[in-house]
Amino acid sequence: MQTRRQFVTAAGSFSAAAVFAPQSLANAARLAHLTKAHGRFSEGLISGDPTPNGITLWTRLGDVSGPAQVELEVAKDKSFRHVVARQKITTNAKLSHSVKARVGKLKPHAEYFYRFSSKGAETPVGRFRTALPADSQQPVNFAFFSCQDYTHGYYNAHELIAAGDYDFVICLGDYIYAESYHSKADGTAVRDDNVGKPNPQNPDIVREATTYQDYIDKYALYRSDPALRKIHQKFPMVTLWDDHEVQDNYAGQPGDGGLPPGKHFTAKRKAAAMKAFYASMPRFVSNQRQYRTLRFGRTIDLVVMDQRRYRANQPCDDAVSPPCADWDQPRDFLGQTQMKYVQNQLKSSKAAWKLLANEVTIMPTKVLGGSFFTFDSWQGYPREREQLTTYIRDNHIADVIFLTGDIHTFITGDVRTNMGDGDTVAIELVAGSITSQGLGESDIPAGNGLTLKGNDQNPHTDPGIIEALRGINPWVKAADFDHQGFGEVKATQSSFDCNLVRLETIKQRSKATLAPGSDYALHITRGQKSLFS
Repeated sequence: MQTRRQFVTAAGSFSAAAVFAPQSLANAARLAHLTKAHGRFSEGLISGDPTPNGITLWTRLGDVSGPAQVELEVAKDKSFRHVVARQKITTNAKLSHSVKARVGKLKPHAEYFYRFSSKGAETPVGRFRTALPADSQQPVNFAFFSCQDYTHGYYNAHELIAAGDYDFVICLGDYIYAESYHSKADGTAVRDDNVGKPNPQNPDIVREATTYQDYIDKYALYRSDPALRKIHQKFPMVTLWDDHEVQDNYAGQPGDGGLPPGKHFTAKRKAAAMKAFYASMPRFVSNQRQYRTLRFGRTIDLVVMDQRRYRANQPCDDAVSPPCADWDQPRDFLGQTQMKYVQNQLKSSKAAWKLLANEVTIMPTKVLGGSFFTFDSWQGYPREREQLTTYIRDNHIADVIFLTGDIHTFITGDVRTNMGDGDTVAIELVAGSITSQGLGESDIPAGNGLTLKGNDQNPHTDPGIIEALRGINPWVKAADFDHQGFGEVKATQSSFDCNLVRLETIKQRSKATLAPGSDYALHITRGQKSLFS
């Protein structure tokens, strides 16, 4: 009798691959009569969560309706003369015809090639590299990015990433946007997103996804861009979600998501979005647990956090305002189960660099009049923030770096205890956005009733404004409000070199970049506690 998780055996050095099989096709006799189906692979293919001996592989078969069968091949060479695994995998409409396998018993830090095929169609050849063996001290190269609103700009950053040579890439969240905020009609979009429907009670959006099929269609729309498909074809991805995979600024604990009634958040909508995420990403999970650790020899331990699923509602109406009366109260952000996991992973790590894949900024963001710039990030949860930062300090855990997305701004600086007024315990690197609207492109409330005016077509924030905000936020080393891009890293046993790659434009297709300068080409050495040292 088949179960939903099948274990199959293939030839060569590969011996066991875990394959998700639909419940409706659990009967082995029915499987035996199923043949490869006609279809196409318009979303390409993706590998994810590399370990020294394993990888997760994903694709989706389109233009089919009933049960279907797809063949997966994994080889040591691009010509597939040395195949190490070949397996037929079943799928159906309940799985949105997604196809997923976990391949095991691979060689550490080895390059492999893979492809999926159906009757009359096959994917491009994908490539992945497994992780370093546990005792390796070799360098690790990777890129990290977030926030790729399909409408607001072209994926020029992904063209640059695809031209690089990385062991893996990290998506720090907002891979899709449930909401479309821009349209070609209003002059702020380069292309339209017509998935979902309008919500007259949510005037900030053009339309939004609300159903499972809407969310599935979002992933297909985003992957219609060849630049995004290209990076997936070339590099494994480590992924986590933020809010836009479900709905902007939702909190996972309360039944209403912590959102006003006009936002139309429901538990059903959240469940549909999460189901679509797992149907569309190279992730195998236990009880949908996102937080986990991936190890790359003795060079990097990457701790992936989930800062949406377990959080309580944001305090102070999530406004730009001074702290309200109940701000500094116990409030789940990671939640204590996840918090203890993160603490234990940091304390037990033997890696040169302890990296925290971080959805939202842990450095505070303050504006005029003692106001915080909203309370959706770590600054809305000061008790848990202090719990983590003082744990790092008190346990003398060195070489901790937070890699952050969400805020659509390049920011570098120090992570300090006591909401920025205490001891420096880590470094934070925030890598802008792939396309999503930055602070220099928006009208931003700055406290005291003042608004910083942006320009969507030609952002150019006055450097004096940046300096004034740095004066309020002395832990910030550098900030760029006006450009999109990503971060790329080479980590060795002695240094962590990060180049924050900033684009000249996303409004036209271009590969041009800005010279990074010393503020955006960072050389961090082991034992360095502060970017100011």
